[in-house]
Amino acid sequence: MTNAALVTGAARPERRSHGGTGSCAGNRQYSPPWWWATCLGKVARMIRGASLKSSRRTVAPTHDRKRGVMLGAFLLAGAASAELPDYTFQLQARTNLAVNTEEGSYNVELGSLTSAGSFFIPVTADRQVAFQLAITREGRPGVWYGQNGQGGRIYLLPDGLGADARLGEVSLNSHRQLVFAVTGTNDASKNGIYVLNADEPDAPPQIVRSPLGSSSWSSLVMNEAGQMAARVTLSTGYAYVLYTPNTTGGFDAKVLAAEKYVDPGYPYTFLYSPGANDLGQIAAAVDLQAPTSSAWYQELRIFNPDGTSQVIADTRGHNPDSNIFRFAAVQPAINNLGQVAIQATLLEAAGRQSTAILLWDGNELKVVAQNGMDVPGEPGEAIGTVEVFPPDINDRGHVVFRATRKSDGFRAVWVSDGENLKRVVTEHDILPSDKGDARVDQETPSNPVFSGMPSINRHSDISFGVGLAPPETDQVEWGTALYIAQSSLWTPDAPDAGTDPEPDAGTEPDAGTEPDAGTDPEPDAGTDPEPDAGTEPDAGTTPDAGTTPPDAGPGTPEPQPNPESDSGCGCQSTSAAGLWPFALAGLAGLTRRRSLKRREQPPRD
Repeated sequence: MTNAALVTGAARPERRSHGGTGSCAGNRQYSPPWWWATCLGKVARMIRGASLKSSRRTVAPTHDRKRGVMLGAFLLAGAASAELPDYTFQLQARTNLAVNTEEGSYNVELGSLTSAGSFFIPVTADRQVAFQLAITREGRPGVWYGQNGQGGRIYLLPDGLGADARLGEVSLNSHRQLVFAVTGTNDASKNGIYVLNADEPDAPPQIVRSPLGSSSWSSLVMNEAGQMAARVTLSTGYAYVLYTPNTTGGFDAKVLAAEKYVDPGYPYTFLYSPGANDLGQIAAAVDLQAPTSSAWYQELRIFNPDGTSQVIADTRGHNPDSNIFRFAAVQPAINNLGQVAIQATLLEAAGRQSTAILLWDGNELKVVAQNGMDVPGEPGEAIGTVEVFPPDINDRGHVVFRATRKSDGFRAVWVSDGENLKRVVTEHDILPSDKGDARVDQETPSNPVFSGMPSINRHSDISFGVGLAPPETDQVEWGTALYIAQSSLWTPDAPDAGTDPEPDAGTEPDAGTEPDAGTDPEPDAGTDPEPDAGTEPDAGTTPDAGTTPPDAGPGTPEPQPNPESDSGCGCQSTSAAGLWPFALAGLAGLTRRRSLKRREQPPRD
């Protein structure tokens, strides 16, 4: 297919300059808690006295906006790298059936297994990974955690919670915080979000059960600020909830959106699985009324921590000028620049439908991949079918997703920057393993060779799960392996780098020869009492250099503009970078408790 089709369905925001938040909106993957406190304080001072406008009860849709989508126009607004990385592969773990004693397992007890077909493998910037063990030899689910090719099970659900007790997908951040939801126990007080510290795996996890009336928590994310976001099941519907750490060691829960059955002030009839970023923003598709046989009435929205939201795209049923038929039920991904990757079904000529991965780049909606789309640099090759799994996106604008190769139907994990497209790993590739060379393969050819949802970190490292077999035959089961495709773009550029093993030590970022070195007792001390001290905060000639606060320097990228909150009315007034103060101000919000609960709706075809 050609890459020149034009459709409508995306809001075009007005561009405006963003406020002086400095590099608080920059690289946050490794930022320690004091960094967030400093950043929050600066922004709070900047916006002191401003009124935060809530759109919770004014989100009625309108159709008077100009909208446009460039299909196949592979150009990102400022975030795309010049080229995609090369990859080497590191095995993290290999699970296998208990009966396969000869083939064995790696870094996990034989007989421990992941979820069949679908599970999430988050990867941090320093290559920590974690995943759910759906089956263990004890018969109860657990959690695997590791880094740099080493690791093991660090948590097992306690005995005595009943046969129906379930452990959900795992999320983690670079501060070694892991979270997962536990439901179905025979003791309701044991249901909730479990917060675990990987440095203290034997300590009892903290259990978060808010808002009042919650019965399950899905699409759970733990971000670098220590916040959590989830779709929460209440008695009569779903709600999107943001959990922010408070001074007592707990979490304050704030409802950012809810179905109208939960709160009539919202127009949404169904909330789909959401994605979240480090700013506490949630991206998700929502239904505005029940779908008919021929139309889906959907919007793609970004929900902000202060309760406001903005629509960035909608479907044909809601907007007759759109040729987006529907957004997929799988969750989208949102990065810290407000860019969103989502799977959708597009309407083509003669009413044909085609699955695509779309990217909102802060200005317009573009196609990253689509059924039948030519692969740049591979003459005669094209994408076969985009598989129904969530995409992921990092702050470079790199999007990872699953799709087949058209020429032979082989499944693959792909990465794109919106201009270039590359297969990271493909069915029948040879990968290194603990048993020597291994082929990406399955004993039964019709079974998917890949497992779960790939994840990408800020260096463009990619985690994925895959079936393995010996190179010479697919009839020997080596089990399911979890890998990190290590990016050539990776650099040890995070804080805490240097020649000393202690935090912030060495000649690199926050430099010195001792931890937080200098003569002043303050963090990152020098002779000035300010954090990261010199004569100015973060001043010097090494990383974090510059004369402005904090973490400033000539190489700090500015975030891309995002659509301003339209309070649901279609108004576009400023760039979304201007939402940054409100995003951080929203960290102080408290939830209004609800006592509602309902059964989860079945997935829609």
